Amino acid sequence: MSSIRRFYREHLLRFLPAILGGMLLLLAAGLCQSLLIGSLNFVFKDNLHMAPPGVKATGAFAALDHLKLWLMAHMPQRADLQQSSRFVPMLLISLFLMKGLLGYAGTLLMVRSGIRATQALRERLFSHLLDQEPGFFQKHPVGELITRCISDVGAVQGIASNQLAEAVREICLAVSMIAALLWMDWKLSLTLFIAGPLVIVPVRKLSQRIRAVNHRNQEASSRLLQRLKEVFSNIRVVLGFAREDFEVRRFQGQNHELYRLGMKSARASALSTPIMELVGGCLLAALVAYASAEIRSGRLSGADFFTYLLAVYQLYDPLRRLTKLNNEVQVATASLDRVYSMLERTSELAVPAKPSPVPVHPRSLRFEDVSFTYDAKHPVLRGINLEIRSGETVALVGGSGGGKTTLVNLVPRFFDPSDGRITLDGTDLRDFDPRELRKRIGIVTQETLLFMDTVHDNIAYGMEASREAVIEAAKKAHAHDFIMALPKGYDTSLAETGSSVSGGQRQRLAIARALLQDPPILILDEATSALDTESERAVQAALETLIQNRTTLVIAHRLSTIQRATRICALKQGRIVEEGTHEDLLAAQGEYARLHKLQFAEA
Repeated sequence: MSSIRRFYREHLLRFLPAILGGMLLLLAAGLCQSLLIGSLNFVFKDNLHMAPPGVKATGAFAALDHLKLWLMAHMPQRADLQQSSRFVPMLLISLFLMKGLLGYAGTLLMVRSGIRATQALRERLFSHLLDQEPGFFQKHPVGELITRCISDVGAVQGIASNQLAEAVREICLAVSMIAALLWMDWKLSLTLFIAGPLVIVPVRKLSQRIRAVNHRNQEASSRLLQRLKEVFSNIRVVLGFAREDFEVRRFQGQNHELYRLGMKSARASALSTPIMELVGGCLLAALVAYASAEIRSGRLSGADFFTYLLAVYQLYDPLRRLTKLNNEVQVATASLDRVYSMLERTSELAVPAKPSPVPVHPRSLRFEDVSFTYDAKHPVLRGINLEIRSGETVALVGGSGGGKTTLVNLVPRFFDPSDGRITLDGTDLRDFDPRELRKRIGIVTQETLLFMDTVHDNIAYGMEASREAVIEAAKKAHAHDFIMALPKGYDTSLAETGSSVSGGQRQRLAIARALLQDPPILILDEATSALDTESERAVQAALETLIQNRTTLVIAHRLSTIQRATRICALKQGRIVEEGTHEDLLAAQGEYARLHKLQFAEA
């Protein structure tokens, strides 16, 4: 099934009544255009009610000829209407007014339906992306995902709204003009229509070319957007190393690739108009030659030929615009293909059909012979066995690359173990709905990124929390005082990623957010490693409040912050090599004692 038909079935079909209503209105507007041609015939023809001499109802379309003769015989004579000099001007004005009103109403109905359909598509895509596992976002750059949600869906919106309305309007106009041409001279009209393949075949070839090039064009746009995102996000590094010229050259290279692909698409699109012009010119030459012979022989009047020629031009114009619209449809189809390729992807984290309920107050979190690898060649965790009981604080220490962060990322199911299992009160985590599981887990990381929103909404992120509850959480996180010092207190809007406040303040806001969520399980991933001494003390005090009566996993490089942990686990090369209290591990003179000695050597 093509992506266009799939989009119609999944998103546009529910707006079918409105689309059909718009099509009928646009068809009526096209009929008004045909009547305008007929009114001109009325002005220039001497006897509207009489058939041209010598016309006989013969051939395969005899019925059509009989109907034409009968209608013309029952129309009033020109002289009867000429008694009023205002009739023709009023008729023309009325037809133009009706055509405009009908076209406006029909276009509005169809555009509204198309915008609503693409709105649903964008929301569906965004929701689907949020359902993907964290590893997905490591494989797909932010620029690519933004392009899919904004640029690709925006291109689809064009063909589903404005271009759809324009296409229907032009098709209705073309159909009405074809009917008018058949009415005036069906034999000559059928002869003209035989030339259709002369246009259709080359235009179809060009459409395939445009679609293929636009696929590459959108990929290049994604890469360029990703480049901009990286440069602007790391602007201090760029300026600090004086690499402005280097980044400009890289940007120019990628931008030139986008230009090159854009020109390929433009050349293919531009060819469609000359093809139409050439075919149209040939048909016009043939038509003039035919008409000259017919007029000289007396079988065709000048008024009839003028009216027929005007109708042919009125048919050519919508066909030319439809050819141009086809190019735009091919561009949008390429974007739609990219959108559906993303929608067809399923998350690597399976959600059970009937998930088990997540314990509100879990008593035990257990790792049972857990191993994990990212690429099947380099195992990160090997045979982890660990039980954390309710209310315990377990600290994970070890050198970089030891597997500490990977281990805690398995708890909220950011990844699933390659071997073994993790259980909560005896139930495998894979038997829970990931979203419900994560509602029971609070996470405070080293790099806390806040949203461009108010302080209140950042603390109450996604929750309908009262101001009193937010203030209470902020006080427990030792954040209330600095919040009140901000220009608008809790209503102060923060800059992107929370850069308008210090690192320690961001950490305390994240702790306040976790306190408000009140999760039974807590993960602290090096929450104080990047802070100065004063900020660390404030954050550490907030953390001590946060971990009370919670099952807590702590990753820390500063060993001074975990000395009061219930247990400390030392990891090395993906294995737990030691486990015990601070005093026990120091006395054992093993890996923990080695790390402690290195860290406090200067002291």
